[in-house]
Amino acid sequence: MPAQKNLPKTLFFSVVIATLALGAVLPTPISFVSQAHAQQITATTAIPPKVDLQGNPGQTLTATLKVRNDSDETQNYAIDVTDFVVVDNQGTPIPVAPNASNRWSLRNWITAPQLVPVDAGGIQVFNVTIKIPMGALPGGHYAMLTYTPNADAKPGDLKKTGNIITQRVGTLFYVTVSGPVNEQASITKFSAPSFLEKGPVDFNGTIASLSDIHVDPKGTITISNPINSKVAEISVDAGNIFPETSRDFSAIWNQTWGWGRYRADLNLTYGAAGVLTATAFFWLFPIRLVIYSLIALIAVLTAVLLLNKRSKRHQEALEKEVKELKEELQNVEEKK
Repeated sequence: MPAQKNLPKTLFFSVVIATLALGAVLPTPISFVSQAHAQQITATTAIPPKVDLQGNPGQTLTATLKVRNDSDETQNYAIDVTDFVVVDNQGTPIPVAPNASNRWSLRNWITAPQLVPVDAGGIQVFNVTIKIPMGALPGGHYAMLTYTPNADAKPGDLKKTGNIITQRVGTLFYVTVSGPVNEQASITKFSAPSFLEKGPVDFNGTIASLSDIHVDPKGTITISNPINSKVAEISVDAGNIFPETSRDFSAIWNQTWGWGRYRADLNLTYGAAGVLTATAFFWLFPIRLVIYSLIALIAVLTAVLLLNKRSKRHQEALEKEVKELKEELQNVEEKK
């Protein structure tokens, strides 16, 4: 879901813990915690953390979900479905109020149970349906389904115990409606440190998307040395970029030493035929090491020259003494 210029004034949840990078792999579920000073967390796991579906207008899709209760008590989980927006460059999902107008809205298409009971240490399996309207716009539509444990707990009970954290975890839904879509993205930033004495070399960039659907640029950074020979190739996975949002990406070249001006060519592909390219230049040169080496070399050469000069003076002095001795000996012989 894109970042909107006029975001809803009321967010659906007061606290959002950004545990999702929203990339190709989502290692952890969404988590929302509403009580900070509690003693016990009701552990819940949403399976899977992401559902990615595609369908035609008028089609009904089905997804099978699981919720695992890792606590030692039976829980009744309330289920809520809401749209979300992305407002930062890391792809963090932010749930919004149900009345928010959104071209990429999905929540009203999803039908799910309102309450799911799960035994202690157990897993509950259930289905949700997504009915795509006949007039649905082609492209991406996004929502999140969250679980709230202790749905049957009374406020008075929570106040008495004071040891329960009301936690929400959930699953992100990406639904792509078939049809003609606009896939357009651009690289707004690609850079490396202009000068480094030694590596590793960090590359950073930002990709902006004006697509009707989330895109997932992937590719490589090809590095060439000062004589334009390829010396390395680094994989790049920028992660999912939602419509009308930007996302940062990074890569590292684990090279320690270099000698000169290097070139880095970024080549990414996305969607059906999208291509992104950019170039950055950087210097990798151990200038201090070279300076220290030159100083050491100069010191050695100076010492050698001084020793040679001293040795030459000593040789000249010896030759002078020998000459004087010869002259004295000759004078003595002449006197005889």
